[in-house]
Parts: sequence; structure tokens; C-alpha cells
Amino acid sequence: MIKNNQAICTIITADYFFYAQAIYDSVMAHDAKTYFYVLVVDDYETKNLSYKGINSVSLQELKTAYPKDYQTIAHYENDKASVLRWALKPLFLKYILKAKAMERVILVDPDIYFFKSPKFLFQALKKHRVLLTPHWRSKNPNLDPVNFDWLFNGGLYNAGFFGCNKKAIPILDWWLQACAYKMTKGDGFFVDQSYLNLMPIYFEGVYVLKHRGCNVAAWNRIECKRQLFDKEVLINGKYPVVFIHFTSLTIKLIQENIDPKLTSYLKDYQTKLLQHNPNYN
Repeated sequence: MIKNNQAICTIITADYFFYAQAIYDSVMAHDAKTYFYVLVVDDYETKNLSYKGINSVSLQELKTAYPKDYQTIAHYENDKASVLRWALKPLFLKYILKAKAMERVILVDPDIYFFKSPKFLFQALKKHRVLLTPHWRSKNPNLDPVNFDWLFNGGLYNAGFFGCNKKAIPILDWWLQACAYKMTKGDGFFVDQSYLNLMPIYFEGVYVLKHRGCNVAAWNRIECKRQLFDKEVLINGKYPVVFIHFTSLTIKLIQENIDPKLTSYLKDYQTKLLQHNPNYN
């Protein structure tokens, strides 16, 4: 099969490889021509992490390809599972675009799962340098003050999804520079994520996705209403569910019947995780 010069990627520790397998399966069910890359940040032999068309990349490979860039964030190595992993996003995207000669790439967090084809996202990347998904947290401080406050504390856009094309390399270099400067929470900063606020202002070609079925999660339950039409959930009665961000809170609200219309989606997701890791719970 001739593949497209586009990719989806994620960054994990080795024990989360079964999450990457689940994402891979969800993507391939809709678009088998897309490449899939996984960056493993801990010291683990990536040759032991093999599954179908997944291309595993070690941290050492990234260091070797871009030693100067990596050195700017090497001071986060004491927390590889979290802070370093987040700071590596722009560098890994750059690596895939340049070293792997991809034209377009989408990075997702390991707890994301696709239910519809991502093809329209790649189509958008033929026109735009960067794609961002808003959190769509509640804009009503009286209705949901917690999520309203988080718009200012956690960022307008969710860094669990980031799409870009080859023309975005300068934007990725800037993002890496910002991450190297500070990866903290508080005073307007939120690790790698709050820097996304600046991208539509300072760079041309940054597009904010309006499709509410992208990055469905606990935090956008109010602004992105789940409505059932002919046995299919449509967000705000219009948008099909493309991918869900299954954070622990997203799962908790579904299981507690606070977000019940996503129950079947969670069941499908957990079935897939169990397929790859029988010890998952």
C-alpha cells in the first residue's frame, strides 16, 4: 500500500505503549495510508515495542538528530514522564517533518482515541500551517466558574492535539524556545499549553478548528452538548464525534452518569485498551 506523506504521532513512556496501540488501531480503521510514530522518552529498547505499522523512536534518536535543540530542554530530564515529555512536543514534530520527510503531522496525547476519520484534518493542513483545538470550556462564569477560570489559568487551546505542516517549522522552534524558558503552572503559565494562546496572534497560518467533535472531553461538556440523533451522538446537534480525550476526569464523568451519552464510546475505548493490555483497569 502506498502511504500518504502525513503522520499521526504521540509521546509516551514505555509502559504506555498499549495506549499508542489503541490510537494506532483507531486511526487505521479510518485511514490506513497514514504513518504513525511514537516517541518513547524513557530508556527502553524501542525494538521491543513493535506493533503493525507503528514506528517507535527512542529519545536517543531525537537527541542525535537535534543535539542543540535537545540541550535547551535537557534540564527537564528529572521528570521524563511529564515535563520533558510535554516539552518534547515541538521537537518531535520537527523531527517527523524534517528527518522523516512528512508534509503534515498531527500530535495527540496518548489518551486520545479516534471514532471518525482524521482525513479532513490533514486536508486543512494543506492550507494552514497549524491547527489548534479550543478547550471550549464554559464561557459563563455563573454557570461553571471552575471551567471559566481555567480558560485563563490553563490556556484557551488544548495541547493534547496539535497539527502542523512543513511550513510551521519556525513556529515549532519558537514553541520549543518557550518551553525551554519555563514549564510551570501558575501566574498565567501552564507548562507547554499556555504558549498556544500566542500562536494565532504572532504567526500567520494558524487555524482554530471550529469542529466541536474534535477533542471532546469533560471540560467542554457544557459548550459542546452531546445530543443523540438516530443512535449517533452529535455535538450541539451538528458535529459527529471525531476523537475523544479520555482524561481521568472525562472517564469519571461518563462512569458516574454525568456525561452518559459518551458511555458507548468509553466502552469501545476500554475494550481496545484491554485487548492490548489485559491488566488495564
